[in-house]
Amino acid sequence: MVFLLCLAGFLVFAGVVLYLLLGRERYGVDRPAPVARLDARPGAARDGALKPEPFRTIRIYFIKPSRYDEEGFVQVYRYGVQPNNTLTVLKALNESYNRRYSAERNVYLDTVIWDEVCDGVVSPDTVKAIKEKAQEDGVELLAGIAGVQSNQYPRGRDLALQFIARGVTTMMGGFHVSGYPESREFLNSCGVTTISGEAENLWGGIIEDYLRGELKPHYAVTDGIRAKTGRDDIIVPVITEAQLPVVDDRYLTRFFDPTMTTIDTSRGCPFTCSYCSVKNVMGRTMRSREPNAVVTWVRDAARNHGVTSLFLVDDDFFRSPRWEEILTGLCEVKKEFPYFNFMMQVDVDASCYANLAEGESETAKHRRSRRFTELAAKAGCYQAFVGIESLNPDNLNFATKYQNTDERQNRHNIEEVRKHVLDKYRRVVDNWHRVGVSVHAGYMLGFPFDGPDCGRIAARTLRKIGFDIVSFFIMTPLPGTEDQVRYAKEGQIADWDFNNLDSQHVTLKHDKLDRAAWYQAYRDAFSGFYSLGRLLHTIFTVAGGRGLEAEARRATVRQFVYYFFSYRQGRHPMVGGVWQIRRRDVRRAPITDDEARRHYLGGLRFDAILRGESDGFAAAPA
Repeated sequence: MVFLLCLAGFLVFAGVVLYLLLGRERYGVDRPAPVARLDARPGAARDGALKPEPFRTIRIYFIKPSRYDEEGFVQVYRYGVQPNNTLTVLKALNESYNRRYSAERNVYLDTVIWDEVCDGVVSPDTVKAIKEKAQEDGVELLAGIAGVQSNQYPRGRDLALQFIARGVTTMMGGFHVSGYPESREFLNSCGVTTISGEAENLWGGIIEDYLRGELKPHYAVTDGIRAKTGRDDIIVPVITEAQLPVVDDRYLTRFFDPTMTTIDTSRGCPFTCSYCSVKNVMGRTMRSREPNAVVTWVRDAARNHGVTSLFLVDDDFFRSPRWEEILTGLCEVKKEFPYFNFMMQVDVDASCYANLAEGESETAKHRRSRRFTELAAKAGCYQAFVGIESLNPDNLNFATKYQNTDERQNRHNIEEVRKHVLDKYRRVVDNWHRVGVSVHAGYMLGFPFDGPDCGRIAARTLRKIGFDIVSFFIMTPLPGTEDQVRYAKEGQIADWDFNNLDSQHVTLKHDKLDRAAWYQAYRDAFSGFYSLGRLLHTIFTVAGGRGLEAEARRATVRQFVYYFFSYRQGRHPMVGGVWQIRRRDVRRAPITDDEARRHYLGGLRFDAILRGESDGFAAAPA
């Protein structure tokens, strides 16, 4: 007993001594050591020959804005549905900058990504707290409103002006500001820097300009290759060696499926659809990442982050110049991680010619289509999203979506073309089902040749063809598209509130559909395809009877249930999330740009006028 007491006393004494010697300074002393220059000689800091240089930390908030609901409140959900690829790419660019230049420039970029849909509302109090926290930590602050779509522009604009009013340097990028010059000009006049196009070639230069205090009002890609669009040619970056997105484990927990993430393996779209803004922002020239880098990234995501599901957000993966190399590499990943799977976006030709129809002889496009579908299934593809858009060839030709009709010269009878389109859609579905992959169709309501019964007919016909999931959209004139330019010139745009460009609001005038009939067609389409009877059948059969693989069946059930309830709760499935959180403390006040300027920057204008600086008041806080 005495021995044990002595031993205990000795251990306590030893612990106290060790703490006094080591413990009090185990995290370093309060006095910061000077930052050594790269070319400093050994001992320079110790003998005082080297003067310390200040280390700059820039905290960058990349915020993906949500949108306002019907009552003007910000839409927020407990769980999101799909991670935003723009946020993870931007964070990767900052991490790449830190690895390459942090020591050389004596600068560190501290990144925070914030997706309003699932991370919560950025309220005025939040903006204030962000500014105060940066001041408390002694870091510089930069706000980036990122990946802004047109229906998110009003919310993104309001956020940007709130940061400007707080004196925070603010930027905005995304499809809307890239395709709509009027919004860029307004934001620039308020002191917001805008970025058009893809950021990979621009970001390093933007940071350097910021460090020098010479940030420009607007940035656009000037180094790359020339690409055609639906209008003028543009410059787009080469992405072969471009930075891949990060897998942010914290961010993934905000989604219903935390094991799913996104990656773009290629960019651009070769087609000329008049309603689509992709070709005008990213060009019609297809560009691909290095396949080995993509496969290595996917293997790392599966091994180190628990990712089992992937969404290839390429606008048309079938048109990627290196799809075969990527799919071959993913087949190897699938062998190593049997539960790995992915979904992708493709056009109708990806699977249409995977079989030989009656009277056809095998050609290169048949072999290519067959190779693509079989290799995709082997690599783990469980769903293909296909842009159907319409059953009526007149509508497809109006939108210059000739890849669906194979009819550019109007040489055939309209009934023959209609039969060809329906046959082509059946082949698309049958050939994907043959390899066990489900098919998700995109369908638009309100083309010029649509009538009041277009929704009911679409639901019935798409069910009969065999599509597993369908996303219905109200025809929307997205800024930067040929349709928007045409409808604006003809005076056909009835609603200029960008918040309503979410594919479930009527914003156009129509010769055959008034507003009530258009909404009824939309309801007919969703309720007809996602009926209660079909919901129960899908659940109890686990999407059986179609030849789908197990993961494709499970995914179809999940999506069918989500679409069934999401539509009935008044929101488009692709815009919302799961379990809506109703915040009533942040509500939309201004509608137009000028109202937003007066609402958020009115006080700044008054102060500037008193100082005799009214011409440039908006830029002063930035």
